[in-house]
Amino acid sequence: MLKYLLMLTYSVQESKKITESTLLLTLQRDESERPIAFQPGQYAAISFERRGKPSPARCFSIVSSPTDQHMLQFSMRVRGRFTTSLSKLQPGDLVDIGGPYGGFVFDTTRDKKAVFLAGGIGITPFMSMMRYLDTLKAENDVTLLYSCATQDDVPFGDELMDIQKRHPNLKVMFVVGNGATDKLPQDQVATGRISPELLDKVTANDYKGQKFFICGPPVFMKAMVGVLSRQGAPQGNILTEAFTQSSPKQTSILRSWPANVYALGAIGLLLGSLVIMVSDLLKALPPTTSLKPTKTAPFLITNARQQQLDQLVNTIPPSPSVITAPSSNQNINQNTANPQPQASTTPIYKSPITVAPTCQTTPSGRCI
Repeated sequence: MLKYLLMLTYSVQESKKITESTLLLTLQRDESERPIAFQPGQYAAISFERRGKPSPARCFSIVSSPTDQHMLQFSMRVRGRFTTSLSKLQPGDLVDIGGPYGGFVFDTTRDKKAVFLAGGIGITPFMSMMRYLDTLKAENDVTLLYSCATQDDVPFGDELMDIQKRHPNLKVMFVVGNGATDKLPQDQVATGRISPELLDKVTANDYKGQKFFICGPPVFMKAMVGVLSRQGAPQGNILTEAFTQSSPKQTSILRSWPANVYALGAIGLLLGSLVIMVSDLLKALPPTTSLKPTKTAPFLITNARQQQLDQLVNTIPPSPSVITAPSSNQNINQNTANPQPQASTTPIYKSPITVAPTCQTTPSGRCI
């Protein structure tokens, strides 16, 4: 299970099916909690209590706009135990959110012209982008090509058409793989797959002057990257998000060189700061010596400062308070008033010594 350093608590406002297989989970932020500062296109981790135990964390794209600070929305296919449990959450249930994560981000100042290629549930990050552009009334020229299996399994279809009505610069085209298309506007629908001809039409054969965002199953993503490359789209203009609900994380492949440079620059700055910090720490620590304790120097000298002090003390002339250690074969003459100091390698510093007078012993050996 993934371990996230920071999780924020939200409460379930609504959990409902918006298509037969698609769940929309709406979460309410507690007023005491700070909002998650995410960008359009990023994802977050979801964890909740299941049978009294915390569930594993799973990542899903955020479909709400960053401008909606009071709530957070996710959408996913209901498949497997985790998403089935999510669909059974009731209003008021608590959910832990970690994030945001990912570099699959739309930049309104950088991406003036863009084409969104969504496959299936890969529509989720694009919903956050489209809602964001709608709220800002942005003038970016964006075309969304939404590939779906059937017309009955098109989450957010009505909302996307409403956005297009309000903002003609935000265009939507549905590409239905199988079945009828009568429920969709005929001037906004195509059948089959996203083909090179369709891309030529929506881009007006201009592949170098706009960015391409791709999100969907790995097979869909690989196919779209191949088509764009053959049509002449520069690799630096393609941004992909490998999307799968079976994985505990999503993987953004950042093909835009400025973002790569910024990321590498941040890593380099961090490593450089670490090297400087370690270097300064080593300079601040006092150097040690390799001296070992000896009989004449029973204490280990541990730094250069101690050596300097010893040299300074050794230059001071001897005084009555300083005596030297006798050699092992030297006898102290107690009757000599002024004993001569003997040479020694290491001076020993002591208080003045008073020599005790000799004593007379009794037959029993006791000194009196």
